Amino acid sequence: MRLFISSFLLAALASFTSAHAATVAPPSIAEIQTSVGTVTIQLNWEKAPISSRNFLDYIQKGFYKNTIFHRVIKNFMIQGGGVDAATGKFKTIDTPTIKNEADNGLSNTFGTIAMARTSAPDSASSQFFINTVDNKFLDKTETSAGYAVFGEVVAGMDVASKIGNFATYSELPFSDTNSLVVVDAVYTSNALDKINSRTRITVNGSGVVTSTPSTLNCDGVNNKKCVAATKIGGQFSVIAKAATGFEFAGWRGDCQGVKTTLPINTKTGNHNCTATFVKTNA
Repeated sequence: MRLFISSFLLAALASFTSAHAATVAPPSIAEIQTSVGTVTIQLNWEKAPISSRNFLDYIQKGFYKNTIFHRVIKNFMIQGGGVDAATGKFKTIDTPTIKNEADNGLSNTFGTIAMARTSAPDSASSQFFINTVDNKFLDKTETSAGYAVFGEVVAGMDVASKIGNFATYSELPFSDTNSLVVVDAVYTSNALDKINSRTRITVNGSGVVTSTPSTLNCDGVNNKKCVAATKIGGQFSVIAKAATGFEFAGWRGDCQGVKTTLPINTKTGNHNCTATFVKTNA
């Protein structure tokens, strides 16, 4: 009898755990960390579940790391998610394309993100674009399959607009990717915290990033990435200190410049910053 009860409880617990897991909402926020700042996207799982899942899958595989915004047209849109920054060539896609969800009622208006595709309606894979102006002519009509919107920019539209001012690139492979905007990484979270501003630090090279108040201690060896949560509106600064034989080369992303101590504007939401340390000239 005791064995029967134990087995029953285990089965019930497994059933409860499975049911609970099924109710956990997938991440709805994606932070696209670029070399010029962060663009934060709110995914629309209700109206674009296929596109949202596809985007999340590529994020979780790390596919977007070190890609570039390879097609930028001023006063139109910025397109990325497919070209490797190191080679200037399209990355290999080994997953099926997805169904076009352009009939979901979402419009290609300023600040929305949509799936890029070929002339075939159901050909979207990894590439996406952010509308930097209203582009309602890209919506589905009786004569056009349209381009599926699956979310919107909720923070960092100024960064997206900055990217939109870069030159237009259309020929592959690119001979010079150094002048392009690089996607360092894409992170996800369930929701933007309305109480705290999160600062994510990535360290390249030998050095340490601390903070005031003292919540961060990131180094380039044991802890290359770390995150601090600060009350929105509170005072917060990051401090870069090079290791022996290295010097601080500057900030990238939402932190810009070469000052070793840099204040963070916690009122503007989350921040993704990279601190780079390089060897000193002997």
